[in-house]
Amino acid sequence: MKIYFFRSNYLEDFDSNVSKILKYWHLKESDVRDKFREKTGLDIGDVSYSHAVKINRRLAENIKLFGSAFFSAMLKTLELNQENKRLQRIVRAILELLVGSYGQRLIARLNEELFEEAPEELSVFDDLSGVFSLNYKNIGQTGMEMVLDDIQSPISSNDTLVKIMSELGRTVLEDIYSKAIDYQALIDSHFRYLYNPKAHWAKFTRISIFLHTVRRYIKTCSNIDINKINNGPGYYHDLLLLSEHADIEAIGTTNYNTFIEQVFDLNGKSNIPVFHLNGSVDEYYDPYCNTILLNYTEEQLASYEHIVVPFLFTQSGVKPLTSITMSKRYVELYERFKESDIICIVGYGFNGDDGHINGLFRSLAVEGKKLVVFHFGNDNQNFLKKEYQTKLRLGSSHNIDIFTVDDSRNTNDNKAWWKSLIDNYVLLPN
Repeated sequence: MKIYFFRSNYLEDFDSNVSKILKYWHLKESDVRDKFREKTGLDIGDVSYSHAVKINRRLAENIKLFGSAFFSAMLKTLELNQENKRLQRIVRAILELLVGSYGQRLIARLNEELFEEAPEELSVFDDLSGVFSLNYKNIGQTGMEMVLDDIQSPISSNDTLVKIMSELGRTVLEDIYSKAIDYQALIDSHFRYLYNPKAHWAKFTRISIFLHTVRRYIKTCSNIDINKINNGPGYYHDLLLLSEHADIEAIGTTNYNTFIEQVFDLNGKSNIPVFHLNGSVDEYYDPYCNTILLNYTEEQLASYEHIVVPFLFTQSGVKPLTSITMSKRYVELYERFKESDIICIVGYGFNGDDGHINGLFRSLAVEGKKLVVFHFGNDNQNFLKKEYQTKLRLGSSHNIDIFTVDDSRNTNDNKAWWKSLIDNYVLLPN
């Protein structure tokens, strides 16, 4: 898997990135700060390691990471709990990434400036550019092992400071790798080998392991946040409120998880059909027969005659779309949408890679169906209508309506998005 060795900007803006993470984490930022104050007698930000740690000047003159309030808090926690191997590994992993990113800059600068002066007529000096390289073999490996192998655990305000800081540090590493690893390159260059393992067995096993790892990761995160998923609040729980005022004909989702079915089942709404347009963690794919396996138990999968992989349909995985099961899924959803008065779209960006889904919406709009898009942010609605018209390749934006929503899932008139939907359109009552 290719890693774009991320720029050091993430670590330079460590505090702002941690604050973004804490908006959706197990604990609020105020809870983390309270726990740190309780155990150390200091506020996060009171202690700084900017003067205690000096990096080699050849790498960088000034590094903001050691002046970061949250990274300094991690270092202080480690200083008070030096026997804690987990926090030690996490701090080491972050430092590895720091050294790697600045080392990359140093090597690039060396290769570009090998000779400060050289005769222009002698090209031999130019031929020496690029002789220095950095061995990335071990840089980042510690962090990757933490993210993949270390079991994520739920956190509460009753946990120890060292556990909270360790889990927060692991989440930071997870965020860094999600931005640095080029998953798309792996998928683009390997997905086709699912259908022809003999052509390149190593690439077949690599994409298979990747899909199993992704499924395991999604399932693990789901188990950790089980209470939050069940109780909300969130868009899935808003759908329960909407269903009390309008008939929901069908729901299509591009998410791999099955949270929506989980929420519906718990609240007696299992009669609302949900269509997973990109597969799900509960489905498997047999590339040999180009078939999708539904509702298979672990025992059935273990004795299945072919090698199967989790059915997590990607932009590159065109062939699964041709399977009978998937074709029927799209046709049935399309027909149900045609029977609806309004097609409501939440959290979907109409990206070019999702042309198979965009085509479905385009056809519905051409046939006169109203597409109501709830867009996160406060952009100009006329501009957004034009943007979505372009994405859908429509000749007119007449059948597109836009509502902007904020972090609280409210529209710009401070109403819940589903209430705005009801107030602005005539919906069929239950």
